[in-house]
Amino acid sequence: MMRIALFLCLLLLVPPVASGAPSPPHARPVSPAHPSIPALGQESTLLMEVSTGEVLQSSNPHRRFPPASLDKLMTLYLTLQAMHAGRLTLETPLTVSTAAWRVGRRPGSSRMFLDRGDIVTVDRLLEGLLIDSGNDAAEVLAEAIGGSAAQFVEEMNAAAARLGMHDTHFVSPHGLPAPDEYVSAWDVAALARRILLDDPDVVRFASPRYMTYGGIRQANWNNLVFRDPRVDGLKTGHTVESGYSIIATARDGGMRLIAVVLGAPTLRRRTALAEGLLDTGFARYALMPIPWKGFVPAAVPIYGGRAGELPLETRYPVAVLLERDGHDPLEVSEILTIRPIAPIRRGQQVGVLTVQRAGRVIFRSPVLAAATIEPNGLPGRVWGVLEYAVGRLLLRGRATWSGTYTPQG
Repeated sequence: MMRIALFLCLLLLVPPVASGAPSPPHARPVSPAHPSIPALGQESTLLMEVSTGEVLQSSNPHRRFPPASLDKLMTLYLTLQAMHAGRLTLETPLTVSTAAWRVGRRPGSSRMFLDRGDIVTVDRLLEGLLIDSGNDAAEVLAEAIGGSAAQFVEEMNAAAARLGMHDTHFVSPHGLPAPDEYVSAWDVAALARRILLDDPDVVRFASPRYMTYGGIRQANWNNLVFRDPRVDGLKTGHTVESGYSIIATARDGGMRLIAVVLGAPTLRRRTALAEGLLDTGFARYALMPIPWKGFVPAAVPIYGGRAGELPLETRYPVAVLLERDGHDPLEVSEILTIRPIAPIRRGQQVGVLTVQRAGRVIFRSPVLAAATIEPNGLPGRVWGVLEYAVGRLLLRGRATWSGTYTPQG
């Protein structure tokens, strides 16, 4: 009996032999079901002033991240472009397709809670796109503009190329996880700026704290609209693959900033980074109006016309972004780029105005005719041309002017 017991114990101690080929000595580790959450400190950030496009601060601005719902910013842009082209209005009714309804029903999909067959106006879909981050709303707009989601994605990528978004590639109008889809902080900031310059009132679709559709009330995914009264947009995004991302915009006085955070590991981290960017921007910088008419002409002589002087205006407000404690002198220059001979039409570009600091141009704007100057009769016009030509020969007909302006604290 003792021998039998000893034999059984030895059998239990011997490891079993697996059938088939033996296992390798170092087995490959099993891949996790989801990619790892982005690491702390690996985020991409960027702070931009909207009117000048000047980047005030950035880290890893060209690093590529999955966009998640930041895709919807391009969907917004193309919707606004379709409205400018007269293809849509805010009141245009659109019907929710089965495909759009299904997008909203995918696991983990943020949605406006559209039902198939619903008829919804464009303005409500824009609210659902930006407040609810509705994937279903994005799909409805994509189908209306592109004819299909696939065709719309082609338009998204074409628009990205036109806008110089070199670190961007779209796969869907909504941003549900898909391979080979990416954006960068630099690119989405440039897109947000283009939207805000072309359609500054678009923030009314992004700023409300809540939206109700179909009896369902949802809070804005942008938590900054609850925390900072200056914030009125624009878009957030989150998936396991992308981390927590935001394109926040805020206005304080006459200055509007864009703060971008991509790939934060937590909502708290994203919030802290975005708020820090905005607070730094508003505390350190100011948009300074330049009284250009005190340094270069606001009107120039005109020849051969029914009026002897042409009033001037700039296409853009003349303001430069400066550090609040900066007092470096600025050179204001104006160049006349046409012969000042009638006829001249109001709105016609007649020159260029620039502002330079330490030899670097920090502002440029076309100078426009602020009035229409009709020509005199033939004799008067001929005399005007001769008068202008003689003035040029005698160096009396100036075409460039400059002056120095020193900002005060």
